This record gives sequence, structure tokens and C-alpha cells, in this order.
Amino acid sequence: MLRKSILFGLIAALAVVFGFVSYRHAPAEAVMLVKKYGYWQILLVTVLFTLCAVRSLRAEVAAGWKSWRIWAGPVALVLAGSVFLHIQERHEFKMVMDEVVLQDTALRMHFAREAAATVRGYDLAGNFTALQVYVDKRPLFFPFLLSVLHDLTGYRVSNAFVLNGLLTVVFVALVFLVGRRLAGRPAGVAAVLLVVSIPLVHQNVASSGFELLNLVMIVATLWFGMRYVERPDTDRLGAFVLAGILLAQTRYESALFILPVGVVILYQWWRQRAVDLSWPVLVAPLLLVIVPLHFNVFKITTATWQLNDGPGSDTPFSPRFFYDNVAHALNFFLATDGSQPNSLLVSVLGVVGVAFFVLVLYREHRALFRQQAAQAVFCIFMLGLMLHTVLMLCYFWGQFDDIIIRRLSLPSHLLLILTFLFVFPRLVSHRSRWQWLLAITGVFIIGFTLPSVAMHRYSQENFAARTNTWLSDFIDGLGDDTALAVDGGSGLQWFIHRKSSIPVDTLARSPENYAFHFRNHSFNHFFVVQRIGVDYDKGILLPSIDDDLGDGVTLELVAEKTFSPVYRIRISRVTAIDEAKLKAWAKRRGTAVPITPQLKSTIQKSDSGAIDRWFKMLP
Repeated sequence: MLRKSILFGLIAALAVVFGFVSYRHAPAEAVMLVKKYGYWQILLVTVLFTLCAVRSLRAEVAAGWKSWRIWAGPVALVLAGSVFLHIQERHEFKMVMDEVVLQDTALRMHFAREAAATVRGYDLAGNFTALQVYVDKRPLFFPFLLSVLHDLTGYRVSNAFVLNGLLTVVFVALVFLVGRRLAGRPAGVAAVLLVVSIPLVHQNVASSGFELLNLVMIVATLWFGMRYVERPDTDRLGAFVLAGILLAQTRYESALFILPVGVVILYQWWRQRAVDLSWPVLVAPLLLVIVPLHFNVFKITTATWQLNDGPGSDTPFSPRFFYDNVAHALNFFLATDGSQPNSLLVSVLGVVGVAFFVLVLYREHRALFRQQAAQAVFCIFMLGLMLHTVLMLCYFWGQFDDIIIRRLSLPSHLLLILTFLFVFPRLVSHRSRWQWLLAITGVFIIGFTLPSVAMHRYSQENFAARTNTWLSDFIDGLGDDTALAVDGGSGLQWFIHRKSSIPVDTLARSPENYAFHFRNHSFNHFFVVQRIGVDYDKGILLPSIDDDLGDGVTLELVAEKTFSPVYRIRISRVTAIDEAKLKAWAKRRGTAVPITPQLKSTIQKSDSGAIDRWFKMLP
């Protein structure tokens, strides 16, 4: 044990130095390591996790197979719950950039085994060739799993939705299993129904983003931790530790859950009065090095934090954001008009659950930690979820009622549901308590969840996501035809379909290059994608300032989609180019004063005024 302790200390010190110190003044080199070796690191962790999980579950699966009738009901519940989460939601892009960049990274992992996203690429003789890539800030686990699906079935943009469909079954099953461990099978059923009652969950399971995987890994890490302390062995420890490492590479802030994983391991050492330095614990620091190395992406450019999206913000996290964000959170959790994808039932029950969970933990922590190891692990993770919620409420862009940020509340929904199921048997002793809870939840789903999900009021205003979906369908319809698109807002969408695309600024920097390829018919199609606004005084449609190409390009309308009275997207084909006029436009654009974020915010506010005017003028 002494030798193992020394070895662990050396490994941990090496990991800290390598991850936090060695590249402190050379962040670009650290990011280059992530690009070259990130795929292989996540592959190694996934393989090790799979082996440990399978070996730790082998006996239970064999026993469950022999008594399959006992599990027929839960399996039917899990499948029914999974299907129900998908039937009302269209499978499409929901969260703008996250989904497209994750798919772009998965494409590069699939074809080149690099943890990078393409920002400049062209279709050359039937092969999409990346000429410039970068390491994105988003963690690597989701794009890795998507690349594996590409490996197994062939590359398709739709594979991201297939992956989330498969993860839905895993998520619902894990929710049932955790609820069952807390208070028996009725609690597992209640956990599934409460999750199903949340429209936000419906929205995200039908997306191609990484939010569902984050929920899966939180619940999986919790479940493997509860199993580990019940009967400790190397395989259960390995499944628990490696699940935590994968969780840390699912969403940015999920690295926080390394803390409760470490606390659980220390707790188990305290219980058994011995330090267990099995191989999963020994290698864990080295496998986690990728997390601080990847964080160097934020050091290379401060724009990665997107602080311009929150006017007046000079830091991503601060206690000064907490007060305002709490008000936004209440507006989200307590909304009753269908404008937010919340579940009022979960909100009300969750407030009770969190409040009494704190009280129970304060009064019974000695008994819990000495006599009920699995419940103690549960409490540790609930404290971790509380810390996660506080962190999100201290985020400069942490308004839970914001259309883009609502998804950050998903782990908080887990906190609300699980803490309530933990305290419910302590609060209500009636023998029919679970039947009443299930009945109330069922009525709520029928009376409130289904209408809310069917109306989609909370998603229709996300024009950027709807634009991505419409544009994706258009690009997919091109088949094998080559195309070069000038698209300043959705350029990556063309890349994930393996088509060529450049932003407007690139055209402005080299108009003669574009004219050369147009003149020589280098591509079957030359498209321009423009965001179109309305001038109500003149009754005309105009492209946005960013998308206006001047009079040097002759365009022919191909497709147009109206998303609101003041927002529409137009796809046009370039039919002719006047190179002299195009160069003159490029020169004017190069000398123009850039539009500041503050001015863009003012323009957006004027758009809302145009909407008001449009409504007033309805006959």
C-alpha cells in the first residue's frame, strides 16, 4: 500500500503539472495536443468504462434474464416513456451553434480522427477536404459517440438524432433504476413520469445536442456510485470513476462533478477504514489531464466566452449575476402560460423536495453516512447538483427563461425530482401515497404537458434553430451536386453536409478568386444565403446589412422561408457577376465601420418594434 500511495502521489503530481502548469504560457500548444490526441483519449476512457460496466453488471444481467417476468413491466415503462418523449417533437436543430459544431467535430473525428471542427473546406472531385480546422470549446464525448455511430452506419447528419434516440432509452432506464434504489419500484415509476412531464426534456431528446448525454452521465455516475459503495470491488469502482471522467468531458461545467466522485471515494475509504488504490483510481488523474488542457481554448481568445451576448459583462461567472438570474429562474419554473418548457408540477414538488432534503440531511446525516451507504452517495451527488445550480445562477448568461439558456436548467430538474422522491416517503406515510402521486402526475401530463408540447410556443421564436433545420433540408436535397454557398450565418451547416461554404467577409477579401471559380464553373451551384428584413414604409424586402452583396452579383431566387413578419431567409442562385462592381463593393465593405454589438442590440430592439407595428396593422 505504501508503494501504491507513493505511485498515486507521483501520478497525481504529474497530472497537475502537465495539465495546469506546463502549458500555462503556451495555451496554443496545449490545444494542439487536444486536437491530435483528444480522440484517442476519449476512446481509451470509453473502452475502459464499457469493460468495467459490463463486468460489474454481468451477474445482475444474468439473474435478471432468468426472472425476466419481473422486469417485463419496467422494460415496457422505459420503452413507452422513451417513445412518448419523441412523438410530439420534430427531430430538428434546437440550439443553434452547439449542435452544428458538435456535428462538425464528429465529422472530423470520423474521417481524420482529429478532435477539431472544419472552418474552411471544399468539395474537391467528390471528396470534402478540410483546409482549415480549429479545436472547439465544446467537450469531446458527444462528438466521439457520434463519430462511432458514423463508423458503424456511415456518415449521415441524421445520425445525431439517432444517437439521442438511443440515449433516451438509456436515460429513462437509469432514472427508473435510481428512483427504484431510493424508495422501491413505485418511486422508479414516479421518477419516469415526472421526467416525462417536462416539455424541456421532450425538446432536447429530439435535438442533436449534448444536453441529453449530460443527463445520462450524471444519472449513470450517481447509479454506479450507489452500486459501488453497496459492494465495493475493482469493476464497480472502475465503472464509477470512469463514468465520472466521461461526465467531465460531456459539458463544460460538468467537470464540477469530479468533486462528488472524489468525495464518494474518500467516503468509502472512511467506511472500510482502508485506502483502496486500485488501477481505476491510479490512472484517473492522467485520464483527466485532457480537461485542463482543453480549457486552454478559452485562454486563446476571450471571445470564446461570448461575453458580448451579455451587454456589460466582463467576466463569465460572478455572484453579482445571482440575484437577477434567480428572478429569471422563477419566471421559468413557475410559468403557467406555455411560454416556457417547464413543468409546474416538478417545480412545486421540487421546492418541497430540496427544502426537506436539506432538513433531512442536517438531522439524519450521521445515520445516513454510517448505516445507509447508497443513500449517502445520493446525498453527496444532490449536494453536487445544488452546487451546479448555484454556479449556473452565477453565470453571466444564466437566465433560465432565455430561449437559448433554458437547457442549462436540465440538471436542476434532476435535483428537483430526485430530492422529492428521497423525502416523499418521509413526509407521507399513507400506504396509497405512491398511487396518488402517480395519478396526479398522469393527470398533469395529460392536462398540461401534452398541450404545451403540442403547441411548441417555447420553441417557435428560435428563428436561428429553425433556419438551420430548413437550410439543412435544402442542402440535403442537393444530393451529390457540388455547391459553393456564400453564407454569413450558417456556414458550418454546409460543412456538415460536406458542401463548400464561405462567409461574406471572405468574399469581400478576395472577390477576384470567387469570380475566377464562377467564371470557370468550378461548382454545379453558386448560392447566396441572406437574412431578409422588411421596410414597412416602402413595402420592400431587403437583405440584412451583413448579407448585402451590392450590385456586382445578379441573383435568382431559389427558395425563401418566412419565420416571422420581420424575419425570413432567402436562398438565391448566382447567375452573373460584374467583377468590377464586385471589387468596388468589396472595397466599400472593407472601409465601412463595423457594426458594434451594442448597435446590433439596438437593431434587434427595433425589430420587436416592427413586430408590434405589424400586429397593429392587421385588418
